[in-house]
Amino acid sequence: MAAIMNTWKLENALDYTNMNTAKKLAFTVATVLIIIHGTRIYNNGGDTCNNLLSRGHLAADKKWQPEGCMLHKYSKMDMRKCLSEKTFTFVGDSRQRQLYFKLVKSISVSTVKEGKQHEDIVYHEEDTGISVNFLWQPMVNGSMEKVYKEWKEGKKKKPSIIITGSGVWAIKQMNASGKALTEYQANLTLLRPLMEEVAMETDVYWMLQDPVNNTQLSKERKMITNTQVDSYNNVAMEILEGSHVGILQSTHQAASELLHVSADGIHLGEPALDIHLSLLLNLFCNDQLRPIDGSCCQSFHPPSLLQVGTGVFFGLCLVGAMLFSVTRGRSPSMSEDAETAQNQKKTKSSAEIARMTLVALAKFGVIMAYFYLCDRTPLFMRENKHYTHLQFFVPFVWVLLVGLFFHADTKQTSILNRDQTDEWKGWMQLVILIYHYTGTSSYLPIYMHIRILVAMYLFQTGYGHFFYFWNKGDYGIVRLCQVNFRLNFLVVFLCMVMDRPYQFYYFVPLVTFWFFVVYGTMAVLPRVTAKSSGGAANMPEASGCTARLSFNATDNSSGFVLMMFKLLVLCGIIALLASMQVLFESLFSWWPAVQLFQLDGSIREWWFRWQLDRYAVSYGMFFAFTYLGLKKLQIIDDSFHGNLFTPCVTYLIVTLSVCITLGYTVFMTTCSSKVECNRLHPYISFLPITSFILVRNVPGYLRSRYSTFFAWFGKISLELFIGQYHIWLAADTKGILVVIPGYHTLNMLVTFFIFVCVAHEISAVTGTLATTLVPRDFHTVMQRLIMFVLFLCVMLLYGHFGDKIQLF
Repeated sequence: MAAIMNTWKLENALDYTNMNTAKKLAFTVATVLIIIHGTRIYNNGGDTCNNLLSRGHLAADKKWQPEGCMLHKYSKMDMRKCLSEKTFTFVGDSRQRQLYFKLVKSISVSTVKEGKQHEDIVYHEEDTGISVNFLWQPMVNGSMEKVYKEWKEGKKKKPSIIITGSGVWAIKQMNASGKALTEYQANLTLLRPLMEEVAMETDVYWMLQDPVNNTQLSKERKMITNTQVDSYNNVAMEILEGSHVGILQSTHQAASELLHVSADGIHLGEPALDIHLSLLLNLFCNDQLRPIDGSCCQSFHPPSLLQVGTGVFFGLCLVGAMLFSVTRGRSPSMSEDAETAQNQKKTKSSAEIARMTLVALAKFGVIMAYFYLCDRTPLFMRENKHYTHLQFFVPFVWVLLVGLFFHADTKQTSILNRDQTDEWKGWMQLVILIYHYTGTSSYLPIYMHIRILVAMYLFQTGYGHFFYFWNKGDYGIVRLCQVNFRLNFLVVFLCMVMDRPYQFYYFVPLVTFWFFVVYGTMAVLPRVTAKSSGGAANMPEASGCTARLSFNATDNSSGFVLMMFKLLVLCGIIALLASMQVLFESLFSWWPAVQLFQLDGSIREWWFRWQLDRYAVSYGMFFAFTYLGLKKLQIIDDSFHGNLFTPCVTYLIVTLSVCITLGYTVFMTTCSSKVECNRLHPYISFLPITSFILVRNVPGYLRSRYSTFFAWFGKISLELFIGQYHIWLAADTKGILVVIPGYHTLNMLVTFFIFVCVAHEISAVTGTLATTLVPRDFHTVMQRLIMFVLFLCVMLLYGHFGDKIQLF
């Protein structure tokens, strides 16, 4: 039985559910979801304010989550910007006064002391025009009616937003009598027309009464029960339903789940106050400031000129592909002579290339449309991430077990062979996806381990490209264009479709930059290759990442000495730039480089990403160089599946490597902050990287096997890393995409399935276009390179002046 299970490979499973079938299913599911959510928006107008006002729950991390939309966490600066030249008015009893002081203390730059009770309070800043008022109106009566009448008649300036709430004071004053409820109902009925009149010109909301904690109530408040509170709330909802006055129900729901933190049983504790204020700020400010992670109450933003132009381009590609499909099936007419048929035969190859290109671009255009729908329209819902240890480690363990189950023997024997590097990229990418989906960056130890995974990716960049150039000695323009096309094709179009700068997708600019560093190091004269070093090199087992060299006794070692010198110079330049941030920033502050590497008007993000893993690529090159040297000296021999060293040495290396990895994990738990950990990271990241490689390769048993599950994902790791931004996550990675609200696990599985199928198709389309658009012909590549440079200049100019161009 064990033998049968060991022969089961991922490919066998794919025989039953191959990728073409999976993609068709994913396309069908996505289409159905688009229709369902499109119908929902057609029926209710896509108004997410209703979700914010009435539906939500307390998430596992004790933060409030409205159904289907995201809450932005407002900073003091955000609040002040939103409320500048605005008036925020609270009308009601001591509960409204509590919210008033919470807001004032949050926006004020000075200490705010709470004033006397049972009177109006005004907060105003002359320089910013910020005004926050509290009007003491504890009961719905003639006094409250007078306030709204003055606003209606213009005797007093209408506030920008009015939050009114009342009920518990009437319960207390009238000792919870039925007469009090009847009067409340009659007075609120009279107040409604006035509130509606005011609501025609300003935002008016009625806040339902929060529940009370009966066990904490004082003797004089014992008559206030949740039954009484619910009766008053039901009356308010019945009277105000269908009016222009918004009803804040979610505050009641949040308070009911946080009753235990109330100090006196009636007033809110700090956690509930934070939620109430967050709801109010998102209600009022989101559509003004348009934070990417605040989708509640935010209207649809029309597409830019660039987005419209990109859509037109893909539309033309789709039409062209359809025309090719129609004309391809047309039989030649009898009137076509032999010469015409001969000309068609000659042009068949170019026509087929054109057809393949148009079909691939049409498919890619459909995919880009899906990206746009997911993260630039209100079609699908979005929710905040809520981290708990359970949410991260359960899928982590599950993925690990599945990856270990689907394994196979590899015919490749060399260190870091192709199967192994694909597996390495695959499991790292899956862990990073889980990390991003669960919002684990707030947990420092896991954050630092993810930093190691990014460093490992960059290590492979240096390692793989070093071996290619060492073995092939191919520094031509064709190779340069092919690599950069595969790296940047998806991101370039995402920049246009999603209207985001190039640096936003930081990983691609990073690996592109380091590819040019490796290329420059290897290509600068005098060049050193396997051939010039006196050895013949062959890529092992069709691997793109490693190489085996066979040296004879008369090999010249001068090439190795020269390469060592190059690597040392490279490390010296990196160390110099890292020690002089001003010099680094000045190098990338010139146009057009600044247009490529700036984010939010600054290149600080580029500096942060660059310096964080600044030695990882050079260490990958150095590791490859050391590996070649050890093989030349015949210290290691990986031409067979056995251990690289004797059993005792193998055991010692593996034990030491495991101890180093565990030591790194323990050390990371002692860091006091991300700043401290990130400062140490560039100097110690090589330790866990080296430890992993040694554990994975020194024992022959581990080197001769690999996980087919992880290797499959590794082949599309770049597409997964970039695609997650918009079609698995949402709001530019700030939240998660929700297509099945209320069912978190099912939603995660469905969106992940569609996301993986899309990533696989992008990989296939990129491969096709890399063949047709970047052929091996030098003259053709040069022509297209010139066209791309012109296109890039246009895009950079648009990036510089684009803010001044308004389409709508």
